[in-house]
Amino acid sequence: MSDALATLKQNPLLRGFSDDGVRIIHAATTLRQFGAGAPIFLEQQVGESAYLLVSGAVQISVTRNGVARVLAVLNAPASFGEIALLSPGQRRVTAHAQTAVTVFEIPRRDFASLQKQRPQACMKLMVNIMQSFGERVQMASPLLDLLLPSN
Repeated sequence: MSDALATLKQNPLLRGFSDDGVRIIHAATTLRQFGAGAPIFLEQQVGESAYLLVSGAVQISVTRNGVARVLAVLNAPASFGEIALLSPGQRRVTAHAQTAVTVFEIPRRDFASLQKQRPQACMKLMVNIMQSFGERVQMASPLLDLLLPSN
């Protein structure tokens, strides 16, 4: 297995995938690099891609009342921006490269094409995305309570 595939296989979004399944997802990715401090995507920007972190650290933040609040710092083999694959719309957070970062990007259009060709692999990925999202919501609940206005 190549280094790229071995790296992808470590990502939690690909847990339970066979080597062939990892190859299928890899075919829909593009390897990208971002310098330290570079924005990967911005809050309110239309979500076009999901990212599987290969190396480096990514800071996820949200701005409320003009103040940026760090929600998380992600390190490899994390993923982020996955909801863009499932639902079109604007990003709710900003992702910046905290250090030099290498990611596998999965563009929404490539994922949509892959759904037609390899629906089983895509369904498995979607289930893993939803599980990951649920885990993040549970972990972020205390911080969300601070950000959301109380009634």
